[in-house]
Amino acid sequence: MDHKKTLYSLFLTSALTSALPALATAQTAPPATPQAASSSIDDIVVTARRESEVLQDIPVSVQVVTGDRLQKLAITSVEEVSKLAPGLTLVNGGTTTSVTLRGVTWQPASGTPATPIYFNEVPFDPGNTIVSLFDVGQIEVLRGPQGTTRGAPSISGAVTIATRKPDVDQFGGYVQGLYGSGRHSDVQGAVNVPIIDGVLAVRLAANIEDSRANRITSVNSAIKPKFKDRTYRASLLFKPTDTLSIQAMYQRRKSYTRTFTQVAGPGSPGFAGFPGALPAIPANYNGPELTPGDRRAVQDLPDLSPQHIDLLTVNANWEVFGHNISVNYGRQFNRSGQQFNTYDYLNIVPGFEKPATFGNVGIPKFETREIRLSSLADPDRPFDYDIGWFSKHSNGIQYFDAPTYLSGAFGSPATAAPGDLVTPNPRYVLNSLTTIHLEQVFDSFYGNVRLHIGDRTELSGGLAIVRDRVQTDLDIQTDAAFNAFSNPALPSTAFCPFAVPGAIASPVYTAGVVCEVGLPAGIGNAVQNNNDRYTAALYNFSFSHKITDDLLVYATTGSSFRTGLPAINNPGLPEDLVTPAPEKAKSYEIGVKSSFGRHLTVNADVFQIDYGNQLTTFEGVSYYNTSTLQTSQTSYAFYRNVDARVRGFEVEISARPIDNLTLGVNASYSKIKSKGGLIPANPGGCEGAGPVGPENPINLCPSTKGQVLNTQPPFQATVNGGYEMPFTDALAGYFRFNVNFKGKNPNFGNFKSGTEFRSTPSFAIVDLFAGLTGNAGVWDLGVYAKNVFDKKNELSRVATINSIYTNFAAPAGYDVVRTTLPREIGVTLRYAFGSR
Repeated sequence: MDHKKTLYSLFLTSALTSALPALATAQTAPPATPQAASSSIDDIVVTARRESEVLQDIPVSVQVVTGDRLQKLAITSVEEVSKLAPGLTLVNGGTTTSVTLRGVTWQPASGTPATPIYFNEVPFDPGNTIVSLFDVGQIEVLRGPQGTTRGAPSISGAVTIATRKPDVDQFGGYVQGLYGSGRHSDVQGAVNVPIIDGVLAVRLAANIEDSRANRITSVNSAIKPKFKDRTYRASLLFKPTDTLSIQAMYQRRKSYTRTFTQVAGPGSPGFAGFPGALPAIPANYNGPELTPGDRRAVQDLPDLSPQHIDLLTVNANWEVFGHNISVNYGRQFNRSGQQFNTYDYLNIVPGFEKPATFGNVGIPKFETREIRLSSLADPDRPFDYDIGWFSKHSNGIQYFDAPTYLSGAFGSPATAAPGDLVTPNPRYVLNSLTTIHLEQVFDSFYGNVRLHIGDRTELSGGLAIVRDRVQTDLDIQTDAAFNAFSNPALPSTAFCPFAVPGAIASPVYTAGVVCEVGLPAGIGNAVQNNNDRYTAALYNFSFSHKITDDLLVYATTGSSFRTGLPAINNPGLPEDLVTPAPEKAKSYEIGVKSSFGRHLTVNADVFQIDYGNQLTTFEGVSYYNTSTLQTSQTSYAFYRNVDARVRGFEVEISARPIDNLTLGVNASYSKIKSKGGLIPANPGGCEGAGPVGPENPINLCPSTKGQVLNTQPPFQATVNGGYEMPFTDALAGYFRFNVNFKGKNPNFGNFKSGTEFRSTPSFAIVDLFAGLTGNAGVWDLGVYAKNVFDKKNELSRVATINSIYTNFAAPAGYDVVRTTLPREIGVTLRYAFGSR
């Protein structure tokens, strides 16, 4: 869908605003004032403990983002929820997708998610839920242990996303559009239709989004980045009685992402060369000096990622014999096509870009089931309880097809300079195919008991027994190839066998003394089989007491257990570094929730998490790859264990000092410190850490006690608010703002310069919104500006080596970086009617 069609959709929405006022008036109760904010703070109902409760009455740290708030702040991506929930960082980046909460980061291929993302009570793969947001009822950010209430283990917390439920009583719906900078357009809407009044209803929703993706362009390509998303959702609600309800949802999402990998640095310094042995390479041959603020890449071609993901959820609840039986079922269908990952993002070979390809063999299986029995509240019983079983079964086969370019692939090793040859000679290309079969069967049996001591005190405890079985089969097959080399010290090619046993004269390069060594088929073959089985017991206890009706204090403690996956995309690693040990953790938290009348609430907590064998990613570490006989760098899937401790606090303040004015302040601090141990490091990372090779496949350096391990800023905060000014009984104006502050980021793991990591400075992003609204939100016309001051701040950096063609000896001069999104200015329009 191009931007002209998007504008047409917005104009159509405007036409609907004019054409349907009678229908809206007939189906919407007339408001006393237009969108007038109450002078008091409304009670927020959450389902953090799997039942509807008032937020201020539960001993759990929860932050809520309503669907209405998402619309008011023009948020169309789950990634942007991070702006509203300090300490939560969501990155939607395909293989670089990540979830961080309370300082703990999870990435794909690292094993069981550290912070599960629930979609309609189903913990799907986070990479398939951190996507477009539309027709959402509520998002809850749950902090702290979750393993004994939700089945899936988690020590730092979880995120729940609930789509809007069908309304069995009233017809209605909405349509809204957005158009902003970077050709960002988003048109979404929904219609709710009762089929049998009070019994059966269907809700149909859709989202159409286009943009320039991350808006990173390449200095060596005219191709523009692109993001295209088409998502369609159908929900059905069946309520034959007041005690039985069944809700089913099917969502189909097709997206296409075309992006470049951002780099920063001075560019290549060049190489003087050695006559007859290695050619001279000019400075900046691969690109100019670039800063993070330039938001540029140097690739010749972009990465291409087509995705087709279908999600199915079924939620059933039946109240019978004083209990509630709930069943939650989820199924993920990954029909995505072949993806192309161009890995010459340092532009080592200008004018050439051969992507690695990867994809699924067939449709992977991802299925979850949960059955839960809960007692209904009974005033004659001083306790409540629930028991449940949760299961996840995933199974799939992936393939990676990635060539290795040996010496001679891009010209004579004696004379060829970068760019001389852009079509590699296949004789010097080592082709390999990696096939990975991964299967996980996870089961959790859990139970919880809550004891009510009077009307103000609650003591609760839970226990879960988890069983995790992870099977991984990896098969690497390599073809035959030749590796060329030049030696000006030899009088002729006839002496090649004396230089290297088995060497012959190159039949391709006859100028100078160029020899080559044959690599037989299968030289890099490898087979890896893991069949790991784990069992663990988890617990969670909490104590809470309401000192007054408006003051609650609580203390909780809990444990967690999480398995990691073998380093499936790091071929050639030493066997003892392939599979990390399981992670164990214990959490302690003390909190307070307070209300000062109906105008101010203040919630705060302090916490500590002790990790044994914390799963920590070490991307970008040099190691000797026995499959290619060259130096490689570890991928995001390389995890090792570090004993660590996290300490931090969270504060949330909500206020309505006067009518129509709302203010909020949220702050989060979490710092991870090592308890000591050995960690992988690059050459120079510590004393004795030298070049890698057959005798030293990877460097291991001591992690000193107290070393900060954060990959995200320990301190984060948001300040937000809004003011609505009624003009008439049917018209009001509004102004809203959101300021997202991120403190200094230690950026652990970027391996920038020896033992010192390159930290990034603090910064703040300001978003502003203004507009007109009428008839209690029936329509809304607004403008917005995100990142008003166009902050160009670095978020992360990974020092990157030349691993595509090592024959070119000049350093690349670039690091891979990620920065803030550029400023976006746009307009929004919304119209709703009936049941919204």
